[in-house]
Amino acid sequence: MSQTLATWLALHREVLAAELAQRIRQGVGGTYATLSLDQLKVRATGLLDALQRAASGESAEPWEAFIRGLATQLLAEYTPATEGQTILSLARELLLEQLRHSLEDRDRREAAVARVEELLHQARLWLFDAYLQDYEKRLAQQQRALAELSTPVIQVHENILVVPLVGAVDTERARRIMEELLLGITRYQAEMVIIDITGVPVVDTAVANHLLQTVKAARLLGTRSILVGISSEVAQALVHLQIDLSGVITRSNLQAGIEYALEQMGLEIAPIRRETRETEEEPAVLRRPSERI
Repeated sequence: MSQTLATWLALHREVLAAELAQRIRQGVGGTYATLSLDQLKVRATGLLDALQRAASGESAEPWEAFIRGLATQLLAEYTPATEGQTILSLARELLLEQLRHSLEDRDRREAAVARVEELLHQARLWLFDAYLQDYEKRLAQQQRALAELSTPVIQVHENILVVPLVGAVDTERARRIMEELLLGITRYQAEMVIIDITGVPVVDTAVANHLLQTVKAARLLGTRSILVGISSEVAQALVHLQIDLSGVITRSNLQAGIEYALEQMGLEIAPIRRETRETEEEPAVLRRPSERI
């Protein structure tokens, strides 16, 4: 009986594809609303061909692969999964309608109808499952990208890193900060790390403890840490919370932190000595104090 459905689909392929494309154009939104009738016919033909292979008694894997591919395409085109369900519903309505008018043998007609119902019901389940899986994968990728952006590790000079923090620091983000910092220390062979908390709105006991743990972890790799950007409000809060930062080097801002780190490495920022106009500012250059003229 399935062979009858497959034969019927092959025989009416062109007519069914043209009609399905017309119905999709009228009933489906999203990206499908912007496609030409010829483009919609190509997609309708692909669906009917995959359905024919499944109806012919072959493995259901190609049919499942097509539906999961459809879900991926919908997500890539920012089209809701409900539009994919609409496409399957339109295909079902068209096939059942045409089967009832073109197959005169009752048994064959009922068998073909039952097979269409079975295949399209399974397709709806696959579509939602695949769409959800692809959506979760894409969301996880975006979250990883945001996490990397929210915890940049910047090399400002050989063996000196800066980690500027902006926004709230919770347990999960603190874990990422530590991971990214330790990876950066290993990658750049850093000797000094400057942690800038100017953009952290609130520093409470939990945040302070996270920062201290990060400093300790860096110290285990032989790297000294400098904490900069502590505002007067944050300083008062830390004193009130009795947070012990006695073992942590602190500076008022990022500039002071960089100057301290350079000093520890025997470097300084000094102007280049050269003939300039009186009104021109002398550009700065890094050099060791002993190199002064």
